[in-house]
Amino acid sequence: MNNALGDEQRDALQELMNISMGQAANSLARLIEAKITLSIPKISSVTPSEFVAMLSSEGMWHTRQSFLGSVKGEVVSLQSRLGCEAIAELMEYQLPLSDTTREELLLELSNILAGACLSGFAEQLALTAKLSMPTVFDPEKLSPDHYRWANTLSMEVEFKIESSQFDSKIVICLEEDSISTLLNRLNSLLE
Repeated sequence: MNNALGDEQRDALQELMNISMGQAANSLARLIEAKITLSIPKISSVTPSEFVAMLSSEGMWHTRQSFLGSVKGEVVSLQSRLGCEAIAELMEYQLPLSDTTREELLLELSNILAGACLSGFAEQLALTAKLSMPTVFDPEKLSPDHYRWANTLSMEVEFKIESSQFDSKIVICLEEDSISTLLNRLNSLLE
């Protein structure tokens, strides 16, 4: 990747991600009335092969949402299968979940978390990013050739709901062309 992050830029981006991921956790916590803990945001440059490997977590449901604007990319949500019924109950879904209802739950969770993460991130950097509707997908059926980018900047955080076994990971991937836009905004914040 031509546009590498320096330590100062990485620290600034990590702080911005912390704030936007905190907003996402707060949105979900208010909805389900439960405490949510967050991991420290992990920021890395990944190739398509590394990205596919990162998604191959057993025991997870996967959704994806592309976004367009002054930055472009994709938000991928990984949601644990183990605590799915617990989060469904907190969100007042009828149990046991049918396949259709489970998919509806996954899409709703993705929209809440990905929407809050991306909008908080974009707002802080004065960027535009319009998020599409999420879709459920199986990463096992994708090859690295499927992705539009040669390399990408990945920003990842994990959400855990205390009182249940449910956890979710949100990964925001920026296309290579959008990384220079991000670097310019970060640099102007750091001046």
